[in-house]
Amino acid sequence: MTTTKKLKWLLVLVLIFGGFAIYKFFSVLAADLSLKEYAWLFKIVSEFGLFLSVIISVGYVHHWLIAEEEHRESAINLRETLETYVNKILFNSVKRGFLGITQKEFDFSQIMAGLKPGDYVYWLITFDPRFKNKSRELENAIKNGVHFRLLILKDGSRIGELRATETTGFNPHEFNEYSKLFKVSLEDVIGRLDDATPGSLGVFIYDGLPCVPLFIIIRNESKKVAVYNSFYLTEPVSKMPYLNWETVLKLGNQNSFESDDWNMADLFFDYFKTRWEIERSKLSAGDNFGQAEPANFIHAPAAAKKLCLTLYNE
Repeated sequence: MTTTKKLKWLLVLVLIFGGFAIYKFFSVLAADLSLKEYAWLFKIVSEFGLFLSVIISVGYVHHWLIAEEEHRESAINLRETLETYVNKILFNSVKRGFLGITQKEFDFSQIMAGLKPGDYVYWLITFDPRFKNKSRELENAIKNGVHFRLLILKDGSRIGELRATETTGFNPHEFNEYSKLFKVSLEDVIGRLDDATPGSLGVFIYDGLPCVPLFIIIRNESKKVAVYNSFYLTEPVSKMPYLNWETVLKLGNQNSFESDDWNMADLFFDYFKTRWEIERSKLSAGDNFGQAEPANFIHAPAAAKKLCLTLYNE
């Protein structure tokens, strides 16, 4: 029990016994015939002392007996409520890998600053209109030993035209020009890399359903997979917040959704791998990976073409 609580209970006891003492003392004075003219006053003070003692005693008993039981019942009700609602919503979301939601828009610079040599980054997106001003951060990360695998939407595609019509502030022509600019910005980065670059960059240009914007980080040291996903709504994806998920890196063919411990980050990760393999399968087999649709795969540096085709190197 803290000092403050001890002082409070000491005050309660003083009021109880002090009130009773006042009652007895002034009762005696009220009965004294020599002080008869003040008897009415003594009776008032005496009754007040009794009232004070009784009321404080009742409050004391209520706290120790009734209030304690009410507190116990409240704790039981709160625990049942938590189990019924919070466990299903909050704890279950944590179990599925949910960490939180970003601020109004995805902070690309902050994410890039947190990357370390050996990390892998997977990015599935239509295009990011801010990227021309962010390409230096991508270049620095690659030169620092980070490996990037991107899936970006092909300019002039029917899918891009459909997406443009539902995006605020864009028309199909402008959307298409930004798609071209995004690809050119990546090619500019590639042009400044060489065979000595410790990181790598592989980019497939897809012509299919965008699904959801995905930004996935495999952290080499901890073997954790951090996933950021958003949604293709009426706002450009560069202005949208992202949900943040996390899981432990699992390699090999695993149908994670069949497990009771399935994790949303695993499902996003599996989806990216599937999309990547779909695009990769379009290239012909062979040591030089053939010439089928070569414009839809760009990579850096040139000596690491085979490396850039793979998603992860253990």
